[in-house]
Amino acid sequence: MKEKGELKMKILLFTAIFICFSINIYAQAKTNDSILTKIKDVGNHQSQVKMLTYELSDVYGQRLTGSREYLAAAKWASIKMKEVGLTNVHFENYCTNCLGWNVKSFNVEMQSPNYMHITAYPLAWTKGTNGTVEGDVINIDSFSDMDSIKHRYAGILRNKIILLGKEPVFNPMPDPISKRYSTKELENMQQLLIAENQTKPLPEAIEAFRNEYSKDSTFLRFAEDEGVLAVFKPSASAAGLMKVGGTYYYKDNDFKPLPYFIIMPEHAGRLIRLINQGKVPKVKLNLETIIYNEPDNNVNIIGEIKGCDPKLNSEVIMIGAHFDSWHSGTGATDNGGNCMVLLEALRILKKSGIVPKRTIRLAFWGGEEQDFNGSVAYATKQCGKLDSKPNRESEKVSAYLNLDDGIGAIRGIYLQENVFARPVFEEIFGAFSADEKYYTTIENNTDTDHETFNHYNIPSFAFIQDPLDYSILSHHKMLDLPEYTLESDMKKNAIFLAWTIYSLASKDEMVPRKIKK
Repeated sequence: MKEKGELKMKILLFTAIFICFSINIYAQAKTNDSILTKIKDVGNHQSQVKMLTYELSDVYGQRLTGSREYLAAAKWASIKMKEVGLTNVHFENYCTNCLGWNVKSFNVEMQSPNYMHITAYPLAWTKGTNGTVEGDVINIDSFSDMDSIKHRYAGILRNKIILLGKEPVFNPMPDPISKRYSTKELENMQQLLIAENQTKPLPEAIEAFRNEYSKDSTFLRFAEDEGVLAVFKPSASAAGLMKVGGTYYYKDNDFKPLPYFIIMPEHAGRLIRLINQGKVPKVKLNLETIIYNEPDNNVNIIGEIKGCDPKLNSEVIMIGAHFDSWHSGTGATDNGGNCMVLLEALRILKKSGIVPKRTIRLAFWGGEEQDFNGSVAYATKQCGKLDSKPNRESEKVSAYLNLDDGIGAIRGIYLQENVFARPVFEEIFGAFSADEKYYTTIENNTDTDHETFNHYNIPSFAFIQDPLDYSILSHHKMLDLPEYTLESDMKKNAIFLAWTIYSLASKDEMVPRKIKK
């Protein structure tokens, strides 16, 4: 009888524990449902993301690294962060010798054999012309063999304009131009066992980046020494689109190239064909630029939502997007719209009265287009030098989330080979199962700021976003404008991110590191 009584008591105790556990799970689920409902309500019915994007893009325009326009936009962004309710809003300088550059005026016209207004745009950090200049166009298809170029062209280039490159060859435009990922494509991403896109160590990636974009320096120096008026280079895009970047000689001690333009490939093709037919084109152009060093322009913009748990609020969920842009558009799709999506996500949390356990830190990075200058400066200050082991401060960052892969709808997350993080995100994404499935992939996404934090073994992630027409129409192009942002996708992304960020910041455990100690 005694044994039966003890068995009965054990059964009753186990039943009580099970019921208590079930009640806690149910209560947590109900709480999560309530929080997600609040997030959806504010995000769907009180969204400000589109108007924020319009104001940033239209009023403040392009935000080239080092420029006065960048600083003006950064001051506006800091005001918006404070209006949303973020605390500890401040600037952090990332470069003391990164130059500002502005175009004041330019024009390019073919004068003979007949008139054509040439669609062109100057590359950043080039010098201007000395007023209006005019010269014959000469075609040099490559600078890969500088000895041959010097031997052939030395002494005959004065007052000439060099068109650099071969006649563009055009392929049909993709059909459709705007694309969303199919379920099958996303499932294939999720089923990957090994990442196909391998990453380089950050110092090596930065060095390769710099080498790639400085390999024209010998040619440009030679052209200027020979008295060349300007250099033209066909854009890699088609259908009248131009992909415009910079020379990457953006630091105070770098040499400043002669006037250097990207021109519409169709116009480049006509100029080359005229030369080949013995009809040498004559082109008139002017370019007025200013170059200046104002270190206060080079800032990251930082703001926080302080965590409420005294044991966990020293730990941080970091979210970031680069704030700088190229200069021929207004930086709406790359990457101002995504900055505003992140700001909107935190506005939703504040408006909903939702308080995370951990601190959420938002960073708008400068200098991303110039080998991650802003995020690298921040990380080396906070987490240690690139060639040293991550410090204790880096261990307080539970995760870093980056948004910079076009402006399309988020469809999932790149785990950056962190297999240990997959269950964390699958649980978080499960809250949306009634609406849509979000995917995880072991694949690496590269060439933006999360690579900085991955270097320090901080769990760092980028989001899978629908491509839409981003790479074809707007990425680094003159059409980087708010017309190519979709309000419906941006609202959806802000809701998704508000929930994901809150969930990560409120979990009992930190996100697992990719490399275990």
